Amino acid sequence: MAMTDMNYKNFQYPLETEYLSLAEKLKNEMLINHLNDSTIADNNTDLNDLIVMAKSSFIPNLFDMAIRLEKVDAAVCSFKLGMYGLCADCEEEIEYSDLEQDPAQPRCKACREHSRYHHD
Repeated sequence: MAMTDMNYKNFQYPLETEYLSLAEKLKNEMLINHLNDSTIADNNTDLNDLIVMAKSSFIPNLFDMAIRLEKVDAAVCSFKLGMYGLCADCEEEIEYSDLEQDPAQPRCKACREHSRYHHD
């Protein structure tokens, strides 16, 4: 069953909200952990740079937060491109129930199963 963009709209706002929340939380956690305070305190710092710093910090909660932020960012971008709900690998539709479980899910079930050792 093909889903229309209208069916996906209910995922857009929660993803955008999660993105903003995670970005702020990541900055705060990095400050708490004293990771490059001067860079983080500067609001002009590129979020991608913060994600790289968080992932290379080897602090588990920062690493996990950065990974989730990347995933949510990709989902938000896919809305802007009109590609939300399509698998990042095969471009087939992602099952709606999978998106209900995780609106930032980038892959269909078949591709997740096929590539589970490469993407998770």
